[in-house]
Amino acid sequence: MSFQDLVQASQKYFPDLQIKYKTESTLMQWLGKLLFFNKSFMTSYTTTIGSTVYFPSQPFVKVRPISAAIILLHELVHIKDAKKISKPLFGFLYLSPQSLVLLLIPLLFVSWKIALPFLLLAAPIPSFFRMYFEKRAYFASLYVMNILGKRLSFDPMLDKQKVYFESQFKGSYYYFMWPFGGLDKEFDQAVDKIKAGQRPYEDPVFDMLDDLCTKV
Repeated sequence: MSFQDLVQASQKYFPDLQIKYKTESTLMQWLGKLLFFNKSFMTSYTTTIGSTVYFPSQPFVKVRPISAAIILLHELVHIKDAKKISKPLFGFLYLSPQSLVLLLIPLLFVSWKIALPFLLLAAPIPSFFRMYFEKRAYFASLYVMNILGKRLSFDPMLDKQKVYFESQFKGSYYYFMWPFGGLDKEFDQAVDKIKAGQRPYEDPVFDMLDDLCTKV
């Protein structure tokens, strides 16, 4: 099936799901400049805002249809989590603690001396919630890779993918969201479960992923 077929199947779960491309989005081009710490934001990363998933470009999807499918399912985990707790709360938590910089604006009307310390929150302070949400989605990506590897007869190289995914938590790509240790063991356990035919964690989201994987 085509990537568009997967998108249409996904819209059964998320009727307002839209696929757009960063090369065609003024918003994404602006964000690409703002997020200077991620040099690959426009070319290698997919970004979801609300129920709109922004892939780097149309050629990115056409040249890598299986990778694009895996990425889309990763993003659907985020959309599912956001739907569970509400999109505004998900966005605030995902962007925390940097999102607390918004408090700077009203505090400026009180006193610039009180407001000024909130500028420090724009620094690359580790984000527990961003780590938590991305960990759920990356575990789901490993799960999807394993299923598609069996269906489409390719080696998902889970151990190699695991190492790459772990690096995303410590580097600048997600603004150094979790530079600490501890995730290695969790990723190892997730991969072990997946290889054993189990889900990396219990959640209804895997019912959706199981269904959508049959559409790839």
